[in-house]
Amino acid sequence: MTGLLRTFDGMLPMQLGIAGECRVFLLSCLVGAALGLLYQVICIARVVLPHFKWAVFLEDMLFGLLCGFCYFLVFSSFSLTMRGFIAFGMALSALLVHILIGRPALVLVRRADNRIKSAFLKPAAQFFVKIIAKIKQRFVQEYKKYNFFKKSGENRLKEEPK
Repeated sequence: MTGLLRTFDGMLPMQLGIAGECRVFLLSCLVGAALGLLYQVICIARVVLPHFKWAVFLEDMLFGLLCGFCYFLVFSSFSLTMRGFIAFGMALSALLVHILIGRPALVLVRRADNRIKSAFLKPAAQFFVKIIAKIKQRFVQEYKKYNFFKKSGENRLKEEPK
């Protein structure tokens, strides 16, 4: 018995047997689910902290490289050949995580984000609007005598009838 998998007499090193392939498939499902959760965390971070397009591209590219590296680790440590069921297990579990956990989590985060923004940003904006209105009112009262706020034609029309 070598590690996680058992080889029998007469088996080539590439052959895992049914039990070994089931273990590798379950391991690939676990790795895919972990990668799916990591991607959901990245998506939630994008909702909370908006990114530039190039940053989203860079994140997705790095995530794709990480997925490829994990796939390489799983297949190279057990069979030294690329197996379709390893990629299928990783993709299937990542898809299930996205459907069952990712979408509902994103909906909840978007709702919470909108509520937080409406709870804190709207009152802050109203506060700053009031401050700016008071500053404008004082400025107008202080400098009213300098005729900054009159149209240039008003003075001429008033002075001509005299």
